[in-house]
Amino acid sequence: MVIRTADFLSQFGLAMNEGAVEIANYERACDCYVHHSQVPVAVAGYALASPTFAQRQFPKFSFIDLIQKRPSMDVQEAVALAAVCGADVTPPFWGNGGPFGKHLWLVIERYRLDPFFERVDQPYGSDGDHYYMRPRGIDARTGDAIPEVLVRWREAYRKLDTPYQLMVATVLQLYRQGPDKHWMVRVPKTWHAAEGVQALRAAGFLADWARLVALYPGW
Repeated sequence: MVIRTADFLSQFGLAMNEGAVEIANYERACDCYVHHSQVPVAVAGYALASPTFAQRQFPKFSFIDLIQKRPSMDVQEAVALAAVCGADVTPPFWGNGGPFGKHLWLVIERYRLDPFFERVDQPYGSDGDHYYMRPRGIDARTGDAIPEVLVRWREAYRKLDTPYQLMVATVLQLYRQGPDKHWMVRVPKTWHAAEGVQALRAAGFLADWARLVALYPGW
């Protein structure tokens, strides 16, 4: 399947020029209809071109909202999200766990996220190395919370710089796909999506983050 990312982005008034995202048609950007599953692409693109514009157009769209939209996105939307963030990904994604699992463990190692995620001995799925990953603080055998570990998890998370918090929150949200009562409790998590994208870009994390989100095969 040929996916023309340039044509896809143009419906939002966006264009890519030598790898940089820009608002090429301001009137279209202001007035275009954005389907709910396309919002992550539009917000990320606008955020990279003009964070102020992105927040004005989508004032209530949080970074967590962006991650939660991933299961609703189709192949074209996932490819476009990766492209605006400087990542190149190859379909198929859904149900294709190999590339995601490999990249997940690379991200955990590269960004030193071991205090938050662990490899367990027994996977709970079949296709992809990500089925060996669990957030720390839950007994992998019984599913019971380990309160003292969760306390340390949250304390360590609060001490992270924002880009690292965003990476932890992304991995956890892809794993959970919804709110939880264990990890993200009384911790930073209310960033606007545009703030998150900008912080990741400033830290040099954006391409790895986008690849992780785009490759998501379901969990």
